[in-house]
Amino acid sequence: MDTPSGTIHALLLAQERGTPMKRVSEAQALEGRGFVGDRHGKKKPFGKRQLLLLDEASHGALRLGPGELKENVVISGLPLESLPPGQRLALGSEVVVELTEPCVPCSKLEHIRPGLLKESWGQRGQLAKVLRGGTVREGDGVRLLDVNPDAPRPIRPKLP
Repeated sequence: MDTPSGTIHALLLAQERGTPMKRVSEAQALEGRGFVGDRHGKKKPFGKRQLLLLDEASHGALRLGPGELKENVVISGLPLESLPPGQRLALGSEVVVELTEPCVPCSKLEHIRPGLLKESWGQRGQLAKVLRGGTVREGDGVRLLDVNPDAPRPIRPKLP
């Protein structure tokens, strides 16, 4: 599939704990780590949360702006929540990621807005690992690739 399925709307880096995300026009992805300059890539190399991808529709539904849910990549035009773990995506022409599992909302969301924890179920995005590094830019296309048949299929958590 050569035509983009979506577009990168925003790229964000997690700085120090408790500080706002930093929006950048381009980011360097490292295989097995995440984005250069993002604190999550330093914590657990080769972990399941190297990047957090979120679709732009979730921002609209939750009335939030880029970075408020601590996501690294905001994608428009692609319903991320409907994709299975193991789905591989090409971000731009260089970077390939694989979705590992849905991001489960946590109690920290209540500090953003009371009720956001419950509102965000099914709209919190997908965790991903970087299979092939490179540079990705805002405005780059996002393409669906294959699905890893050996990817673990976690049980989706139930709503609270």
